[in-house]
Amino acid sequence: MKKRLFSMLILCLIGLQSVFAQNREITGVVTSADDGLSIPGVSVIVKGTTIGTSTDFDGKYTLSVPTDGKILVFSFVGMKQKEVGINSNTINVVMESESIGMDEVIVTGYGITKKAAFTGAASTVGSELIADKVSSNPIKALEGSVAGLQLNSESGQPGAPSTIYIRGRNSLNSGTQPLYVIDGVSMEAGSWGARESEGSEFSPLSSINPNDIENITVLKDATATSIYGARAANGVIVITTKKGVAGAKTKVSFSAKYGIEEIAPFTDDYKTVNADEYNELQIEGWQNYLGVSNEEAAKEYYDGSIYGYSLPDQGLSKDNLADVNWLDEITRTGMVQEYNLSVQASGSEKYAPRVYLSLGYLKNEAFIKGKDFERYSFRFNLDQKPTDWLSYGVNSSLSYTKTNMGAGGGYFSDPITQAYMQSPLTPVKDENGDWNFNTVNGYNPVAQRSSLGDKSENKTYRAMISPFLTINLLPELTYTTRIGLDYMSMGEFGYWSFLQPQGKDMRGMGENTNSDQTLITFTNTVNYLKTINESHNLNLLFGQEISSTNLNKAYLSGSNYPVPDKNVVSLAATPGSASTDKYELRLASFFFNGQYDYKSKYYLSASYRYDGSSRFGENNRWAGFWSVGGKYRLSAEDFMASTTDWLDNLTIRSSYGTSGNQAVGITSGAIQSGWYASRPLYGYGYNYNSNGGSAAEQYGNADLQWEQTAKFNVGVDATLFSIFDVTVDYYKHLTKDMVFRVPMSFTSGFTDLPMNVGELQNEGLEFSLNASIIRKADFNWNASFVLSKNTNELTKLSTDMPIENTYTIREVGHDIFQFKMKEFAGVDVQTGEALYYLNEKGDETTTNYNKASKRYLGVATPDFQGSFSTNLKYKNFDLSVQMNYSVGGKIYGSNLRYDEQHGGSLNQSTTKYVYKNRWQNPGDVTNVPRFAMTESNKHSSQFLMDGDYLKIQNVVLGYTLPSQLTNSMKIENVRFYASASNLYTFTKSNYRGFDPAGVGAEGIQWWNYPAPRTFIFGVNVNF
Repeated sequence: MKKRLFSMLILCLIGLQSVFAQNREITGVVTSADDGLSIPGVSVIVKGTTIGTSTDFDGKYTLSVPTDGKILVFSFVGMKQKEVGINSNTINVVMESESIGMDEVIVTGYGITKKAAFTGAASTVGSELIADKVSSNPIKALEGSVAGLQLNSESGQPGAPSTIYIRGRNSLNSGTQPLYVIDGVSMEAGSWGARESEGSEFSPLSSINPNDIENITVLKDATATSIYGARAANGVIVITTKKGVAGAKTKVSFSAKYGIEEIAPFTDDYKTVNADEYNELQIEGWQNYLGVSNEEAAKEYYDGSIYGYSLPDQGLSKDNLADVNWLDEITRTGMVQEYNLSVQASGSEKYAPRVYLSLGYLKNEAFIKGKDFERYSFRFNLDQKPTDWLSYGVNSSLSYTKTNMGAGGGYFSDPITQAYMQSPLTPVKDENGDWNFNTVNGYNPVAQRSSLGDKSENKTYRAMISPFLTINLLPELTYTTRIGLDYMSMGEFGYWSFLQPQGKDMRGMGENTNSDQTLITFTNTVNYLKTINESHNLNLLFGQEISSTNLNKAYLSGSNYPVPDKNVVSLAATPGSASTDKYELRLASFFFNGQYDYKSKYYLSASYRYDGSSRFGENNRWAGFWSVGGKYRLSAEDFMASTTDWLDNLTIRSSYGTSGNQAVGITSGAIQSGWYASRPLYGYGYNYNSNGGSAAEQYGNADLQWEQTAKFNVGVDATLFSIFDVTVDYYKHLTKDMVFRVPMSFTSGFTDLPMNVGELQNEGLEFSLNASIIRKADFNWNASFVLSKNTNELTKLSTDMPIENTYTIREVGHDIFQFKMKEFAGVDVQTGEALYYLNEKGDETTTNYNKASKRYLGVATPDFQGSFSTNLKYKNFDLSVQMNYSVGGKIYGSNLRYDEQHGGSLNQSTTKYVYKNRWQNPGDVTNVPRFAMTESNKHSSQFLMDGDYLKIQNVVLGYTLPSQLTNSMKIENVRFYASASNLYTFTKSNYRGFDPAGVGAEGIQWWNYPAPRTFIFGVNVNF
């Protein structure tokens, strides 16, 4: 018995020894090739098994490996997976970044996601597209480059804002602009300025130096935007600024640009008549009015008797008449100059900080006299990882901008407006050399641009500071806290001078407005990253955020100045009004985002955000917004193996969710600014029997709530032949609970109150194609094509009655930019009188405008729009060209009722279109009625035009000096380039205006200040 027990014990020990002999312990450290720092949370797995572990805080690991284990697999999000053969008990691994460039990641503001794992719809524009363009507003670089983004620059004024619609307009009466996020912090980006009603507005985005921007990402669908909740119904634009590069040598960059700007070429039909043409029209107009012969009309016109007085014997002979082109008089050759100096630095040590430092200066003298823009900018970005478990940093910028806008006294004092109204016979100065105010309406736009003329100045100081701290709580778990400060101090000065009618009557009127706005955002997030069994990748984000906005304003005005050249408000003899205002806005949020993928083939995502806003009453102060998304990489399936020689990638994705709009009731005026949209408000400062009094000014609605937009998206991404990248997206948005002001009983003391009653639908298709056509050592050719189509339909209004004015209508079942007006039917060939369709069928006409019927006559929404672009690089030369286009859509030239007047406004100028095409004799077939002093232009389709265009947007030609030459000078590279923007715009023959691209989405053309044509020469030097 003892022998048996002894034998069994020996066998057990031998078996146990063999079991232990089958495993060995492997240890090591995993570090990053970028900065040499250890990497916690790296997955270490024995290939072909489920045996594995993760690195600790110090990047260290210990793993018991079977003797048949041959390879260890190291994987970590954002790093290249690495396989290492097991040939030692100590295996230290250096992991390389996947080097995913900015075209391979999506920056969402709360983090960075690999494009391959992103289930949403987004587009990214890199610094290379922004750098060579000249604009005080960096967002204008997106024009034509992003599918689904419609950008309208209705003013060429330097520093002016652009209107952006991402996948259509999602609201009628509330905020329509996207949320802007810079380096993870939401920022103020709408138009700013107390003098906005006079055409003087400033974009806070103009305070950002485009040279500091690394990339701009446009987030479009629910997956991309719903994590921003109540502010993301109109999309999100994320701006990422440049940072230091770990392990790279210090890089010093200098760039300089200098060039000119001028009014861009426009159709001859929209140019004003010269003196001879004007005289001919005046004589003809009086002839048609008086019923006399041409000779008699000419005699009375020249001797002055037609006006009821007599002139000297020489009369108004052609020899002593002026011939003034007023548009030439108010314009000039403008100047653009910009200088930037930046430093990107990082030491080679393991824990060295990474720094980006820049200084910038821009000055833009516009082609309209008296308008200019100047910016000084400074940026300091720092991030450092002093230990393996801690990192911190700060993104900061300071800027000062000064804008001279020159407008004053209302819209009709605008220089372009007046230039089109003034007669070419009216001299700018009289015979004594003084300004001539014997003009059509007492305005002299050249005088107003002079040193003693109108003033509209804006000086803005801005500071944006965002410190952050990240702690690795566990190998897979990180905590980040961030505080964002956006402070703006704006001083505005406006002056109506002695040199314009309104200002003259008051002996000058000055006004000062000082505004200070502070936006503070406090964000905390916890991020969990885990890879399980090499196949399952999990990325979870939990966050909390609060933001506080405070705005203080002070206004002071005065009139009756003793002398015209001293216009400080304190010198005015007659005090005007004075007021102060204070506004507060709060937003609290909790959010979650989750991403999961299996073998980089199947992807799922979900997000939820719960927002509470001070804008709304207690009944609807909080609301939740969510999204779900999925993605399937079809090309990774085994059954697609036969396509790998031509199909590199084929992915299908879809998403659905909701986003909100808290900017309800945004209108001009303090009370209805939307900050207190749901509250009952009282106004103070009233005089009641010589005592101070107050009065109710807004009726509250505690049930007012967010406008919500439900977003559906389905898309396909494909890469063909390693050459063509194709993206196609279909989307459908439905906005519910749109805010309208609904009539209420007069017994309440109010006329209406805001309520959530409207619905609006947007639907569209986006297509983008990028092609790397030639890729050789000394020759590269890339090209791209972008196409976007958006349609909208108003599905619900506050009442059954449509909202209609003289030429547009908003009606259920129609486009929100629907034109409905009296239809012009041409000209009576015998009399030259204007004809209009009498009924909606269009089978009868009348010369009686009042009897004509209105008809639906198209929409302003284009059928589709987009761009073509190409980039070529041959040896040291590079060439890039971008052309933008728009097909379909109508433009109503409301300004043409004045500019193309055919006799109704005595002494006012008109255009060459009228001169060349007017009816003159019986039998003439034309679309311009006769010129007669009793004619006046009325709203009709006579001024409805096609909005199609093809624009040569940008052309850049560059040359980089040979490296042999620059290296000998201790310079990394030097590139010289010449660029031209807004070179030429091709339009339909019936378009009369400066630029159809400068007309807003509503399709209404006034005297829009056109975007300039610029020619720039620049140099970039990297040390």
